[in-house]
Amino acid sequence: MAMPMQDHMNAPWSMGHAEWLEISLFLVIATALLVLLLASLFPRPAKPQSAPETPKPGWRNLPELRLLIIALPLELLWEIAQFPLYDVWHQNDWGYILYGLVHCTIGDLLILLVIYEFVALLNRDRRWYARNNMVNAVLFTLLGAGYTIFSEIMNARIKGTWGYTELMPLIPVLEIGGMPLLQWILIPPLILWFMKHLD
Repeated sequence: MAMPMQDHMNAPWSMGHAEWLEISLFLVIATALLVLLLASLFPRPAKPQSAPETPKPGWRNLPELRLLIIALPLELLWEIAQFPLYDVWHQNDWGYILYGLVHCTIGDLLILLVIYEFVALLNRDRRWYARNNMVNAVLFTLLGAGYTIFSEIMNARIKGTWGYTELMPLIPVLEIGGMPLLQWILIPPLILWFMKHLD
């Protein structure tokens, strides 16, 4: 059963300056992250060393940047794949759909960053992903899933900010979309795995 959308979602919509700015910033940041990802795949040539050298700080040593570089394509692809399961896909024009994809992907990245830092704070270690600690990985995943449950209940059931099409599988009792919850059960452990193995 499709969940109803509020009437304002059916009104014609056009992108304003703020939406164009958000999309432009997203494209600039996405391009920069892609360049950094490609650069990280190629090891730097080793320099002949006469004395031990202390590691220099750089973007390769920032776990948060590594998290965003890995998460961006995963989150964007998931958002593209699940977007037709929301009414917005069918009720608005391409400009709104593009803005929705960008906005949701940025939101996903921010949620990941916040819960990553929360787990880092609990561990007093920003590189907590590098240790074989299943508790941290489970906590990272559960925090994302918990926020998703809250967000879907608030936005789909209470506020009516978005609704689902008949294709969206619903979680019994909660009556929220199964795909966004699955996203936050599968993607966070995958990100941690990539972060650890690309270290």
